[in-house]
Amino acid sequence: MVQFHTYGDSHASEHGGWTKIQIENLSIITNWFGPKLMYSFGRDKNIILNLNHINNGDYVCFCFGEIDCRAHINKYEINWQETINNLVAEYFIAISTNVYGLNVKTCVYNAVPQIDRRKPENLWINKWDEESSTLPAIGTDEDRRKYTLYMNKKLKEFCDLYGYFFFDVYNKYVDKDGFLNSIYSDGNCHIKDPVFIKEHLEKIIYG
Repeated sequence: MVQFHTYGDSHASEHGGWTKIQIENLSIITNWFGPKLMYSFGRDKNIILNLNHINNGDYVCFCFGEIDCRAHINKYEINWQETINNLVAEYFIAISTNVYGLNVKTCVYNAVPQIDRRKPENLWINKWDEESSTLPAIGTDEDRRKYTLYMNKKLKEFCDLYGYFFFDVYNKYVDKDGFLNSIYSDGNCHIKDPVFIKEHLEKIIYG
């Protein structure tokens, strides 16, 4: 039985669709650390992998970045590219620290598409943003999409550098305007239908 372990924010959990995936001879084990940022993971370096459940040859997948792009990068708008460059560099140092000495195959999940909050069906989220102290959206929709696209570009570059799998399903989940497609979402910021995640998993594991 192949095991695939996710580690990260809510996009690494059942909210991100992982627990709905059924693939023969594959067990998916999710590890949700709450609303943790790529920034804070990169800063702290250590997330404590559950070594009792990791076997030689397992896959581990790190899922961070959506919250950073949605709620934090805009604070550094003048130097947003440099900010993301630094975030991703520290992120990969933290990942390499955590997998050091383990016989595992390391994956890095893309930052998922942002929500188009201008659409009528998403207007309620704007009010929710205003009232929430923990999950706001900062900047314009176009800003957040720009940050996410650039972050994923850097994630791909660093995966190539470190020899990790880039778990990239971003383009499968965007609508014609480049935002999270509501057909596959939970009506908010998560991917609900994992059809393309499953497809990509099968490609990584079975070729």
